Amino acid sequence: MPTESVQPIETAALPLRGVSYWGRTVNLLPYLVLTLSLLMTLFFWRQYDRSLTSRFQTAFQDKSVEIVDRFMNRMIDDEQVLRGAAGLFNASESVTRNEWHRFTLSLALDRNYPGLQGLGFAEVVRPEDKDRHVRRMRSEGFPTYRIWPEGERPVYSAIIYLEPFDWRNQRAFGYDMFSEANRHNAMAKARDTGDATLTNPVFLVQETETDRQKGVLMYLPVYDGTRPAATPEQRRDALKGWAYSPIRIRDFMSATFPRPPQGIAFRIYTENRVSTDTLLFDSIADWKIPLPQDPPPLFQSSRTVTKFGRQWLFTFQSLPSFALEQGKSQSRSYLMGGLVVSALLTVIAFMLRHAHTSAIRAALALRESQERYRKISEDSPAYICTYLPDGTLTYVNPALAKGAHMAQAEMAGKNFLEFLLPEYRSQVLDFLGALSPEYPTDTRELAFFGPGSSVLWHQWTNRGIFDEGRLVEVQGVGQDITERKKAEEERVRYEQQLLHAQKMESLGVLAGGIAHDFNNILMAIIGNVDLSLMKLPEDSPITTNLKNIETAANRAAYLAKQMLAYSGKGRFLVEKADLNRLIEDLRHVLETSAGNADIKLDLARPLPAVEADLTQMRQILMNLVQNSGESMGEQRGEITIRTGAVNLDRDSVKGLILGENMSEGPHVFFEVVDNGSGMDAEVVPKIFDPFFTTKFTGRGLGLAAVHGIVRGHRGGIRIYSEPGHGTTFKVLLPASEPVPEPVQAEPVQDDWRGEGKILLVDDEETVRNIGTRMLIELGYSPIAASGGEEALSLYRDNPDVKAVILDLTMPGMDGEECFRQLQLLDPKVRVIMSSGFSEQDVVQKFDDRALAGFIQKPYTLKALREVMRKAS
Repeated sequence: MPTESVQPIETAALPLRGVSYWGRTVNLLPYLVLTLSLLMTLFFWRQYDRSLTSRFQTAFQDKSVEIVDRFMNRMIDDEQVLRGAAGLFNASESVTRNEWHRFTLSLALDRNYPGLQGLGFAEVVRPEDKDRHVRRMRSEGFPTYRIWPEGERPVYSAIIYLEPFDWRNQRAFGYDMFSEANRHNAMAKARDTGDATLTNPVFLVQETETDRQKGVLMYLPVYDGTRPAATPEQRRDALKGWAYSPIRIRDFMSATFPRPPQGIAFRIYTENRVSTDTLLFDSIADWKIPLPQDPPPLFQSSRTVTKFGRQWLFTFQSLPSFALEQGKSQSRSYLMGGLVVSALLTVIAFMLRHAHTSAIRAALALRESQERYRKISEDSPAYICTYLPDGTLTYVNPALAKGAHMAQAEMAGKNFLEFLLPEYRSQVLDFLGALSPEYPTDTRELAFFGPGSSVLWHQWTNRGIFDEGRLVEVQGVGQDITERKKAEEERVRYEQQLLHAQKMESLGVLAGGIAHDFNNILMAIIGNVDLSLMKLPEDSPITTNLKNIETAANRAAYLAKQMLAYSGKGRFLVEKADLNRLIEDLRHVLETSAGNADIKLDLARPLPAVEADLTQMRQILMNLVQNSGESMGEQRGEITIRTGAVNLDRDSVKGLILGENMSEGPHVFFEVVDNGSGMDAEVVPKIFDPFFTTKFTGRGLGLAAVHGIVRGHRGGIRIYSEPGHGTTFKVLLPASEPVPEPVQAEPVQDDWRGEGKILLVDDEETVRNIGTRMLIELGYSPIAASGGEEALSLYRDNPDVKAVILDLTMPGMDGEECFRQLQLLDPKVRVIMSSGFSEQDVVQKFDDRALAGFIQKPYTLKALREVMRKAS
């Protein structure tokens, strides 16, 4: 029926003729009912609302008092801990570190006093006793102990006991808290009054960049019991130190309030004023309580408390979630209930009179709704359709027809399943069979045939229409998610690359650390063998044994270099190189490593240069060729080494192993191609893992070293492999300028000798011993130091030291810091840096002309002679 034929009908409620006066009065009764019910509802709701406001005002004040009491009680508990510590000193003339440790352990701070960072004692140190104090502490097993910060002051304090003595608390060991103004004020007040005091908010010395939070320190003075302490002056003279506790406030508050107070926010200030420097705790910011954009709080209050030498200020405000809001909601519910009852009574009075009009309006509204649905469906960019339980389409909107490249009339009558990929048709039939009145909807992703041979992904939400429990029709709404699916696949690929990179990086760090320590051990072996061979005649019966040890040690040093290569820190000498020349020079060695395979070269000319370590490039070629040769087994095969140049764009870099470290632009590549057995797809991702092999065990780092070398050169790798069809390893390196002409190396003088004092600094005793013997062999007078602090002291006592051989990696003061301190003592100091890492990784930490030389561990007497000759 055309919509123009249906017109809205309005009927007015007119009084009927012949109705009595009472009848006309009853006609006005709905209005009287509405007026009286509204007045009663408003009156009782107002009384109830006032009662709620008064009740929750009282609850707010009670909760504020409870918060202050709980906070102060926790602080008093912590004060008692300090009083027990002071009592320990009063009961004993001297409290040892072990006694302090056992006392703290008995308190079980982490369980009984959560939030307390520790329990410590800061000793008063007079200027005249400072050196004696430092020597005493060092004699207790802390050779690097010092009072810090440096500087001259009338009186010092030093943290000597702090339990638990973990890594965080060790950061405060020896700290002079009396030198910092905030701590000084609290310590002075405690000293003069004899009571426990607290600082203003501070960031503790123990804090790191992770989980950084404010804190306070509580101090309680410890006096000499044999001296009077009645007046402030007497207390100052009798002061031995302070028992103190550092308190990390967020941890402290979380322990004080395991469940944050509901519906109330508060701030704690250490002074009776509101400022950022006195703000100790903000429950909203520190507990990350979300605050909606609501009107100002209904309740606010503040309280001041004088305790621990401070006048505390607590401010409180109610949050929207406070119980008052629940009460207001209940109050509004009563109001709404009264209004609803009033409305219902009125509606009942008018229902019969307006029944006819309402029916007509309902019919018109239904038609308008259907028309709106049709327009929405026609104009919507979403895919909309209806189909029968067997999949036959009964309606499709223009958007779906356009997406299918068909006319609406053409699609009607076709089966929905025809557009799906075959593997998804059974899914649709299954979910159609599972639809029921209780579970009428289903949402899933489906793959459809696209233009050409492409696949389109849609997400469809289907709703079943039922008649007496039987499915009669399905309404579907869908959207094209093809681009989203592609993006998800790309994201998964990137995540896999990132996980692999992180894994290899972690293993690289481990390998580099092991190689560094390994080099120190090899230093002793190679050095002792080198010195022993110099002292023995060639025909000595033990010369052969020593040379065997030297050979084994050199093989171990080569393994250490492989480990450094895997860690990405194995570049020893980076220079511009021509890969073609390198491959041709190495061809006879590669043919030996190839086993049963023939070597074939396919070199592109001209080829841009690369900046690389030639030794490591040779190692890559040797490892890849040896790996290819072993893949041939007993059969005769062929290995082709190919070079070339390529310009990589962003998409090309993404598909490479280690591509995340590469930049776009010109690159040089070399490929090692074999016709061996090849690899399965599941083996390829594992071949760069250290010590992974598909052959026998014990093959060393192998391809893992290749991975580390290429990563260290900011290059990439691509692998092609298929079982039975061989493997191709392609290594890409950034292109550089042409290769310069080689420079003739200066000959080494084997009989050169030096003279004078040399300071040898190394934390390994074996390295110091063998280095000392080598220096004596070269004519020097060596002085050995086991650490940075000792080195500085020896350098001050020996101003005639000609040079310093300094280990880079040492506990405490490392080589880099020691070098800076030596320069402050003597700007002209000559330092030769020693490390198991490569020269490039070490020298880049310093200025170009700062070092007099570099020597890599493990080194021989010949290498040491050459370095000392150049540095002299």
